Amino acid sequence: MTESPAQTTDRIGLTGNTLKLIAVLCMLIDHIAWAFVPTASAAGVVMHIIGRITAPVMCFMLTEGYRYTSNFKGYVRRLAIFAVISWLPFILFLEGGLPDSSALLNLNMMYSLMLALLALWVDNHMDGFDRLLALGVLCFLSLFGDWPVMAILYTLNFARNRENKKRMISLFIIISTVFTLYSIWSGLVNGASIPYLLAASLPQMGTILALPLIGLYNGKKGGRTGGKWFFYWFYPVHLLLLALMRMIVNF
Repeated sequence: MTESPAQTTDRIGLTGNTLKLIAVLCMLIDHIAWAFVPTASAAGVVMHIIGRITAPVMCFMLTEGYRYTSNFKGYVRRLAIFAVISWLPFILFLEGGLPDSSALLNLNMMYSLMLALLALWVDNHMDGFDRLLALGVLCFLSLFGDWPVMAILYTLNFARNRENKKRMISLFIIISTVFTLYSIWSGLVNGASIPYLLAASLPQMGTILALPLIGLYNGKKGGRTGGKWFFYWFYPVHLLLLALMRMIVNF
């Protein structure tokens, strides 16, 4: 039996709104590092480690949103709309300028979260081979987005193992480790230098820092910072501002 928000009002900890604010701050630190701080520098490594807190927290809060939403289609639609709104700011930030044809399918975290939300629905409403096939298709589509496959696996892990914390933590660490090793291997294949490769890949394990924060979640929604749309609009707006700032600095 799951708890409703009303049943968790006496618990001390972090509200959903506070967790989202922490995720936003960590994301901003990470993106400032990508824009202005050398990846292999000590400051860059630390900032990227902090930044890795963001995606797991977002995926966890997505499971909470799915759990309590009364309008699933509307939830998917909002993420889809902001995935479109964020498309150009994300590419400008990623590429440092207007995209060429090879960058047009570099999709953003809103897109990945939309797929993860659909994966939750599939996991709860489909069975057998149909479910496996649908999840496989969603994972394939996620390859065009930010945090490919990982966002879906993190989200399914949080949802499936909500009542089994040990299993959830164990699978979370396994997912993070596998993708860190894959990142290192991929870098080696592409000829990246070892110092740069380690500085760029090992911070991926910073995702584990999200676990204590998620463990402090008290089940309460909390007050809305900046209104209902703050967290939706922050993503494309901060990407666009950082992209423009970098263009000005490099002009």
